[in-house]
Amino acid sequence: MSTSDDVLRDVCQIDFPPAVYGRTLEEIEATNQHIVERVFRDKDGILLSFVNAHTMKPYALEDVKNRPNGIGGFTEHSDIPAEAKAVWMNYENAGQASGIYLDALCAKARATGDKDAGKLASQTVQAIATLWENAAQVQHPNGGSGRGWFPKPYLGMHNLTDMHECSIDQYCDITLGLHKYHLTLANDEEKRLIERIIISFAEWWYDHDYAGIYFGKAIWWKRLPEHPVAAFFLYLNALANSWYPSPKFQHGFEIWRELQGAMTRCADPIWVCMNGIPLKCMEKLIDLRPDLSDDWRRVAQHHARILVVSIEEPQRMNRVYETAGFVANYLSTAHRLMPEAGYDTHVRRCLEACNTRSRYYHLRRGEPVANLSPRESGDDFRDALQAECHVHWLAGYWGSRASRQIEVECVYR
Repeated sequence: MSTSDDVLRDVCQIDFPPAVYGRTLEEIEATNQHIVERVFRDKDGILLSFVNAHTMKPYALEDVKNRPNGIGGFTEHSDIPAEAKAVWMNYENAGQASGIYLDALCAKARATGDKDAGKLASQTVQAIATLWENAAQVQHPNGGSGRGWFPKPYLGMHNLTDMHECSIDQYCDITLGLHKYHLTLANDEEKRLIERIIISFAEWWYDHDYAGIYFGKAIWWKRLPEHPVAAFFLYLNALANSWYPSPKFQHGFEIWRELQGAMTRCADPIWVCMNGIPLKCMEKLIDLRPDLSDDWRRVAQHHARILVVSIEEPQRMNRVYETAGFVANYLSTAHRLMPEAGYDTHVRRCLEACNTRSRYYHLRRGEPVANLSPRESGDDFRDALQAECHVHWLAGYWGSRASRQIEVECVYR
């Protein structure tokens, strides 16, 4: 548990990661890069999603004393093995973290010619491909597995038999990262591999009528009235169809065209990913389906505006969770799409804000503990340092460098 009963604090008592990441954006980038590889890259090459901030190591069973069986937490009713319920945070967002990191590495390699970034990107692609291949061998008796299935690997990428949980943001960030690598660094063999993976994603979701399991609940994504998930399925089907034209993918695209109103029905900022992911997908759709670019730009404008509100007047999850790194990445996309709208100012402000270790926790440090829900206050959740803040920062930084919207200079004189 935290060292304070009043507010969340930086609980790390070891030398690495450093308490201060740097005084310039260039220094922060170098520190972030080092941390991702040293702290979050696991032995199989995939990224951990969180580590215990007291030790900077993956959660162990002995770290979770107040709900070792997940009771009272997010995983109490999740469809994952009992032995993973206490340490679920280790790989909860491994897919998202790995996909976003791949995007950042591609942008870095392209902007600088850094060969090491290219090698790390290739390593990340191979880790994603290994997890995809391992998952394809799983056969659940009631379906929901097989080729194109990409579960959350709560026990690591080689122990997937009893995994059932997945999420759209996981699929989306992996697809975005693989697509970026395909466009920038991939050789011919890697391009063919990436095409097979993403085509299998599109086929799996179409064949399962866009339904899956999320925190123990069966979700038919087509039935959610206010959710931007349509953005990903439009992008996924358009991308798959561009590589392998198919009536199935065309029909999938048409299904989500009919449901695309769900992307913009919600005007309240709830959680930055719900607005950032549509922005990322719209950027890709403008290239894939330029005949509908007016529609895609309207959706992008809607979500960019909400993202600004989410950092200027944070409410709900945006108030309790650490979001600056996420927003830097998402609004750098908004700036590329709308360069005269002033989003670059927000990007720089978010990048500069993330100069200390305390800005990379999952739950915002300084937040009163009384504001946490019971599911957020356990020692499996409360003091977690997260990979996503680090890799989103890197993606925002390199995305900005690529579009020449920031300069490397001293920001903390």
